[in-house]
Amino acid sequence: MGNILDYLEQNGKTMLSEKPFSEVDNLILSELAYVNMSWIMPEEAGASISLRELCKRYEESGNSFTFSVNNPEPLLKSAAASRRFGDMRLMNFCESTDVKKQLQFSAVTFELSDGTCYISFRGTDATIAGWHEDCNFSFLESTPGQLESVRYINETAKLTDGKLRVGGHSKGGNFAVYGSAFCDEKIREERITEIYNNDGPGFNDRIVSKAEYRAVLPKVIKIIPESSLVGLLLSGMEDRIIIKSSAKGIFQHDPYSWCVDGDRFERAVGLSAESAFTDQALHKWIGSLDDSQRKLIVTSLFDSIKASGAQTLDEIKQNKIESYNAMLRAAAQFPFERRAELMKLMGGLAMTSGELFFTEARKRFDRMTEETANFIRKNNENDNDRPT
Repeated sequence: MGNILDYLEQNGKTMLSEKPFSEVDNLILSELAYVNMSWIMPEEAGASISLRELCKRYEESGNSFTFSVNNPEPLLKSAAASRRFGDMRLMNFCESTDVKKQLQFSAVTFELSDGTCYISFRGTDATIAGWHEDCNFSFLESTPGQLESVRYINETAKLTDGKLRVGGHSKGGNFAVYGSAFCDEKIREERITEIYNNDGPGFNDRIVSKAEYRAVLPKVIKIIPESSLVGLLLSGMEDRIIIKSSAKGIFQHDPYSWCVDGDRFERAVGLSAESAFTDQALHKWIGSLDDSQRKLIVTSLFDSIKASGAQTLDEIKQNKIESYNAMLRAAAQFPFERRAELMKLMGGLAMTSGELFFTEARKRFDRMTEETANFIRKNNENDNDRPT
């Protein structure tokens, strides 16, 4: 059993014509979208560069980058050196971050040797704007990044021929589903063959109820680890493939931890008990809030973060005490009514979790009591059956 790096080592010499595109290949291309390639990719529409050449220029630059979420560099080097992906060409790179709009978006298209293209949406990066947009999913019908995903698919379809696969990891998975659902109908119906949501969050109920979303469901492949948190957030009707991970808890969100068995991920029996409990608690709590209450929580959180002056998670980590103190000072300046409502809403989460915890504990106690009673009953029956 291994991970995506082990998969590349074992299958790197095999072309797509010899071993067809797999769900593991999908995750590799989703992870490569995290590479900082803005200064390498050609700007001309339709122009492309091979993955091997991109990796070469990346290494020659001598620049080092900090990755708070995923570090794609090991995978970039391994994939670029492989026969399977090295000559694959990348095109139509797009990147945009806007703090005021709460937008963090990036995408790139891979031209594969089997004649198809894979549109890969980057997940959340280290910017505060990126995390702010993630939280906005809970109350906005469409975020700027989701609308960009629609534009990007429509644009890429004009620049390419043949079938399209669409995917992404984390928020990129959400963009993949949203963009595929709301792009031009002809592209959605005739060009897009598969949509991969790799542990990405779902949608608010208004999106889930739309005909466009339901139209793409047969093409969606949602893959989540057994202790998923991100992939269970919000609503969704996609069937889930639950897989094993070598990590624990929230760290299972890391694609390098996903267990690979041959050309597929190793299946898990189901969600872990912790993940199932968290999923139930969050859905019950979020479902009890209206859009204005969800917006209040998100706005208050990021207003306090902005007060720290930090633009990225790294800046918060580097100045933890200063950043946290600035956030607390900002929260203390909120009007009394706002603070009171926030405390009430957060208290609702605590009550929901406590209620579910005691309900589950009572169920377990009742089961234990019943098992004990059955054990005593059987022993008494055995004693009565013994000869005197």
